[in-house]
Amino acid sequence: DDHQLLLDAMTASLHGHGHHMVGAVTDPLVVAEAAAQLQPDVCIMDLGFPGGSGIEAVRQVAQLVPSTRVLVLSASTDPSAIRESFEAGALGFVRKQDSIAGVLDAIEHLMNGEIALDPKLLRAAMSQPSVPRGRDAPGASYYKLTPREREVLKLIVEGRGTSDIADELHIAKSTARS
Repeated sequence: DDHQLLLDAMTASLHGHGHHMVGAVTDPLVVAEAAAQLQPDVCIMDLGFPGGSGIEAVRQVAQLVPSTRVLVLSASTDPSAIRESFEAGALGFVRKQDSIAGVLDAIEHLMNGEIALDPKLLRAAMSQPSVPRGRDAPGASYYKLTPREREVLKLIVEGRGTSDIADELHIAKSTARS
C-alpha cells in the first residue's frame, strides 16, 4: 500500500493475530524484488498507486515468486479490477471496506491452498462480459478453461467450498482446489 499508516496498522493487527510481517513497501515497482528477497507466504497488495500499477506488481510477484500467494486488498470493487487481479496471478481479493477478520480469513484460505474471494464479488466479476482481444487480454483466460474447469468455476460463483465441489463433481478435494 502507498499509505504508511495503513501498513503500520496492518502490521500491528496481523502481529496481534499471530502473523509475522517480513516486510512492507510503499512502491509497486519494488514489490517483486522485496518478495523475491523476503520469500513471504502471502503478499498483501493494493492495486492503486500513484505512479505505478498494482496489477503489474501482482503479475511480477506471481511470476518471480510462485510460492508466494498474492492477496489483493483494494478499495476498488470494480469487476474488471477483480478479474484483472486474478488473471495477473492473485489468489485472493479483499475489500478495504472489510474488517481485519476478512483479511485473516482470506489469509487462512490462501494458506490452505484455496482461493479467497467473496462469492458476491466473484459473481459480479464473472457476470460482466469480457471481450478478449489476445491471449493476455483481460477475460481471455476464461476461454482457456476446460469444460470441467468451467463447471468448477460455476460452483465457486455459487459460493460453494472446495469440499462441496469435490463431493458434487466426484473428484478429489486437491483436484477441486487446483
